[in-house]
Amino acid sequence: MRNSFTPGSASGNGWEGPDGPLGVYIRDEVKNSIEAYKKQPLLVEEHANTEDDLVQGGYANRQLFELVQNSADALANKEGGGRIEVRLTNDYLYCADEGLPIDKDGVKSLMFSRMSTKVGTKQIGRFGLGFKSVLGITDKPEFFSRSVSFCFDSLNAERLLRSIAPGYNDYPVLRCPKSVNPELSFNEDPILAKLAHWATNIIRLSLKPGVYDSLSEQITSFPPEVLLFVPHVRQLVFCTENTLELSIDKEGDQYLLGEGDNITRWKLF
Repeated sequence: MRNSFTPGSASGNGWEGPDGPLGVYIRDEVKNSIEAYKKQPLLVEEHANTEDDLVQGGYANRQLFELVQNSADALANKEGGGRIEVRLTNDYLYCADEGLPIDKDGVKSLMFSRMSTKVGTKQIGRFGLGFKSVLGITDKPEFFSRSVSFCFDSLNAERLLRSIAPGYNDYPVLRCPKSVNPELSFNEDPILAKLAHWATNIIRLSLKPGVYDSLSEQITSFPPEVLLFVPHVRQLVFCTENTLELSIDKEGDQYLLGEGDNITRWKLF
């Protein structure tokens, strides 16, 4: 049976539509970026090279780890922690969490480089440079949050910037997000709709050709011990052809790390 949302506004289902406060903020910031590029077209090449360096550099083949870190940070300040679920299909990679919804600073960190909003030792990667490595596996990162939903689209970025700086092979993708109606996406994608019933934030990445095997390997080799250092992540689930559930619990001064049916006991020093 196809998952669907009740007809009506997305905000009526707990998901803010594109005309909410953050949707308006995104449109204003994109206008500001376009005006800056018009005044200094060389910024187009500089920002495109910055994104390319992140994809080719030390964050290559770490996309899954970066996504999980960002979701863990969203849970850091949520009382009682929560769940993260990663799903890999032939067409998409999804990463959903029960953390706090994205705010203005989070949007700003996604749009601009070296403006991470990490605060305190609990936050280990919230929308820092590592997140931008997803451009190595997708041309269209999509971010759905209860507070706002938007996408970055390489074709849309090229359309906006080619007239300002013609002749380039690459254009910066993450400077030109576009607010979207989450309800339309939920009704078109049953997996996304299923995640939206419990999650606060969902990242959906349409996969470039040939990246599935790399992501599958990243899931297989993901170290479950990561949960020992982010105890606010109560449950981490990976869904591919099979489902692997990682969990963490505390018993006295010991941590119980669950990996499927296997439980190991740990102490932290």
